[in-house]
Amino acid sequence: MKRNLLPIFILSAITFSADARFEFSDEVWTRQELLLVALGQVPADRIITGVTGLDVFNLLWIERQDVVIKGKRIAWVGDTGTWPGSAGEMISAKGQWAVPGFGESHKHIESSYVTPEYEAQLVIPDGNTWSAEGSHELSNVVGNHNVEFWLTAEDKGSPLKIFLAVGSATPPTVYERGGGYYGYREMRGFLDGDLRVAGLGEVMDWSSVANPESPGYQRIWEVIQATWDARGVVEGHALGLVDIDPINAFSAAGLSSDHHIRFAKEVFEKIRRGIFAELHADAARLLIPYLLEKGITDWSNLSVCTDDRDALASLQMGTMD
Repeated sequence: MKRNLLPIFILSAITFSADARFEFSDEVWTRQELLLVALGQVPADRIITGVTGLDVFNLLWIERQDVVIKGKRIAWVGDTGTWPGSAGEMISAKGQWAVPGFGESHKHIESSYVTPEYEAQLVIPDGNTWSAEGSHELSNVVGNHNVEFWLTAEDKGSPLKIFLAVGSATPPTVYERGGGYYGYREMRGFLDGDLRVAGLGEVMDWSSVANPESPGYQRIWEVIQATWDARGVVEGHALGLVDIDPINAFSAAGLSSDHHIRFAKEVFEKIRRGIFAELHADAARLLIPYLLEKGITDWSNLSVCTDDRDALASLQMGTMD
C-alpha cells in the first residue's frame, strides 16, 4: 500500500508545485504590500488622524477615525490611535470630514470645451475624482480614435479617472455621416480593448430601438448586442417617455438609465422598474422631496449628474462637490 501511494504523492507534488517563472502583476504587488501595512508590519507613508468618516455602505458618520495611506492607496481605517504600525507623516484633521471621492455618473466633458487633463484641474479640487464620459459629439468627429482621446491623459498621469460610455449616436441618423461609424465590430473592439470602456452611451434614438421598420434599427441593436456580449452597460436617454407603457418598454429593452427625468411621478415609475436615475441638479430639487414622501430609503438606484456644462459654469456653480 505504501509503495503504491509513493508515485501518486510524487506526481501530485510535481503537478501542483508553484511555477517559478510566474510574475505577479503590479496590482497584486500593491495589495500584498497594503495588507502588511494594515497589519502594522510595513510602515505607512502618512496617517490622516481624527476625522469624521463616512461609512457609505451603512450610511453612518463615524467620529475620531484614522486613515492610513501607503502610496496612492488607503491601507487601514479605524478608531484613532488603534493602528499598530508607524508612518512617516501624521496629518491632524480634527473637525474635518472624510468621504470617498465624488463622481459623475453621466457627464459630457466634451461640453466643457477642455481636454481631459484640464477637466481634472477643474474638478478634482472640489472632490470629483471620476467621471463617466458620455462621448457622442466627439465620437462623430474623431471616429475610431474616440477611446484613445479620452484615456490617453490618464495613461500619461492625469489623476482624473474616466470611464467611457461610447457614443451610441455615431452617426446620429442613417442620413448623415461624420467622422465615425460604430456598428457591432467597432463597439466590440472598444470594449475588448480597455476595461475603462464601461459601455454604450445614452441610447437616445428611441424610434430606432422600438421600431423594427426604422432604417436605424439594425445598427443600434448591433451596438447594444456588442455591449452586452463584452460585459458592458447600455445607458439610456428616455426624455419624453413618461407613461407606464413606454417606461416598461424602455426597461424591457435593457436600457439601464435615464438622465432626463423631469416629473416626480416619472422618476418614481422609472426607478420602480429598475432604471437607474441620473438627476440633473435643477430637477433633483423637485424629485428628491417627492421620493422622500414616497418612503424611498434605498438610494442606490439614483445619482445626481451635471450632464452638459461648460468650464465657466463649472467654475461658477461647481460640479460634484
